[in-house]
Amino acid sequence: MGKQELSVYRRIPYALSLSRIPLAALIILFSGQLDLRRYVATVVMFVVAMATDGLDGYLARRWGTYSQLGYVLDSLGDRAIHLALMLVFLVRYSFHPVFIWLIIFRDFAITGVQLASKDWPAKTRHLRPIFLTNATTLRIWLGLFLVRDGFCVFTGADPLNTFWFCAIQMTLLIVTILVAYYGLVRSFGWLSDRDLDAS
Repeated sequence: MGKQELSVYRRIPYALSLSRIPLAALIILFSGQLDLRRYVATVVMFVVAMATDGLDGYLARRWGTYSQLGYVLDSLGDRAIHLALMLVFLVRYSFHPVFIWLIIFRDFAITGVQLASKDWPAKTRHLRPIFLTNATTLRIWLGLFLVRDGFCVFTGADPLNTFWFCAIQMTLLIVTILVAYYGLVRSFGWLSDRDLDAS
């Protein structure tokens, strides 16, 4: 594969990752009133976003174009979608904003660790299951809100506003936050160990 051809191939995963940012903005714009048209549009955008998330990484690995920039763009795209949906559901269902703060603060903290740690990609390989668990539980939690929206749209009521449904969502959210902060503590541990080795 020539240098120019490699450059073209590299841009495709980058574009897929970046496409989730305008999709996130559109999700917020469509979130005003919950009706069938807006609900379908939001679900379609969410599905497209999840498809691009799987495809950008697959193509980067297949073409051997994985890079630090690609990792950063993928993270930005993911966080844009997650934040958009969290803001929509915060307004719609009025759960406590401290949960969103905890998730966003962890993302800022991880970004700080990435900036301070040159060997971040190598270090995170063995923590990949932790990061995948965090992303998966967060997406299931967000997906359940979309299911609840669907029931509201198609039945004209909120039949999932029950103790058990809320308990399942709260459990998923707590697992997401605990796993995320476990990974964050491990990441800060690398920086601390590195500073001790350097002194």
